Formats: sequence, C-alpha cells, structure tokens
Amino acid sequence: MNKEDQDQEIIDRSEAVAIQFLKDSYNLEVTITRRQMLPKMAIARVTIYGYVTGHKDQHFNVSVNYESNVAELLSFSKEFHNMLNKRGFDPYN
Repeated sequence: MNKEDQDQEIIDRSEAVAIQFLKDSYNLEVTITRRQMLPKMAIARVTIYGYVTGHKDQHFNVSVNYESNVAELLSFSKEFHNMLNKRGFDPYN
C-alpha cells in the first residue's frame, strides 16, 4: 500500500471513529464536511469537521488519535452546546 492509500485509510477510519463517538455519546446523526490529517511528525491526529444532520448551525470538530483509534477532543459551536444541554447532556463531563 502506498503512502496516499495509507493516509486515506487512516482518514476514513478516523471519520468512522468520530461518527461512532458522537452516536454513542450523544445519540447524534451527523454530516461530515471536512477531514484534516495533521502532520505526522507533530501528532497522530485527524480532525473531523461537521454538523448535526439537519442543523448546520450545530457544528463541531472531533480530533481522533489514529494510533489508538480514540476520539480525544471535541470542540463545538454555541448552538451545538445548547442542543446538548437541552437533551440533558453535559459535554464537559
């Protein structure tokens, strides 16, 4: 497998991890808008950007460690935060 194929496999796997994290943690269906692999020499992380399906103002990004296949960081808009609070979730815990 060449480097481009390896990188694409990492990005695809990281996207699946991010989607599953949001589904398992908050019962959300999401639309992915962008995927960005950070420089490998700096950190083993892919950032996945998107929004809650049907609510483009409720956007987020999830950083996935592609070595451990774990979602490590979640950042989000005020609207995303408000939606989680209304559904009884605290994204800070």
